[in-house]
Amino acid sequence: MNIRHVILSIVGVLILTTLPRGAAGAAETCDRQCLFGFVEQYLAAMVAHDPSKAPIAAGAKYTENGQKLDLPDGIWRIATKVRPYRNLVAEPERGGVGGFAVVEENGVPSILGFRLKVADGKITEMENIVIRKEPGGFANPDNLVTPRPDFARIEPADTRRSRDELVRIANTYFSALQKNDGSIHPPFADDCNRLENGTQTTNNQSFKSSSGTVGPASMTCAKAFGLGYYREDSRLRDRRWLIVDRERGVVFAGVFFDHDAALRSYKLTNGQEVHVQKTSPWTWEIFEMFKIHDGMIGAVEAVVNGVPYGMDPGWDD
Repeated sequence: MNIRHVILSIVGVLILTTLPRGAAGAAETCDRQCLFGFVEQYLAAMVAHDPSKAPIAAGAKYTENGQKLDLPDGIWRIATKVRPYRNLVAEPERGGVGGFAVVEENGVPSILGFRLKVADGKITEMENIVIRKEPGGFANPDNLVTPRPDFARIEPADTRRSRDELVRIANTYFSALQKNDGSIHPPFADDCNRLENGTQTTNNQSFKSSSGTVGPASMTCAKAFGLGYYREDSRLRDRRWLIVDRERGVVFAGVFFDHDAALRSYKLTNGQEVHVQKTSPWTWEIFEMFKIHDGMIGAVEAVVNGVPYGMDPGWDD
């Protein structure tokens, strides 16, 4: 080997050893901690109102509540603080990372659901759903202080399910909700609980009325589905399996719930009649996270955002 080759070899080693882990090229995967690092840079840049403070690729796409925006705009203009709450999920094999956080906008807390795509050391896709406290809404960002440990629990290596199997289990939840008549039974764990916009919407006795009338939010996951609640959910579309964390058994999905308002009342499997309150069509844009252990859905967390009826997600996959 001549002196020129020796010098080039030394330079190449120096370059590789000074790059951030996961940034040496496509052949090297950005692992979980590497992806979580991108999240922190992304959130810090948001609070700074300066996208140049995060490794965002030129031409990277950003949507907020389903609308394509140029950075900095939307929450990027008014975020003032990121609170400690994080419930994160990662899929290093595909460069996906996302989850939930609490961001203050002009000093007022909002819940942030987000997804990032990372490739070659750059953020190439950014998708936010921002849930803001509004009169009549049920957003409770102040409730989000400590994430449930279920989501971060590592599954034993010999019990981990394939990506396809985890998606199949999570999809039973959506399939059951669509025009639910109680005939599809997702595999719920006995201690399953759901959190939506910071509010617990299962096993929550505060949802009982003063007369003792109960609704699905005061019931177990399995009971509410089995009785046939949610039949007014006329279509669950654009089901996107954004991040599947096999190591933790967690699926992070994007979905739209359409309600065509044609159904005005229906009977549960116990004969009780339910009257649909809304009188016009509406759609919910949702990020939903499922913890799956031993093939059972044990924990669910979601952000639910009201959007124009039939709105397109703005993403192809």
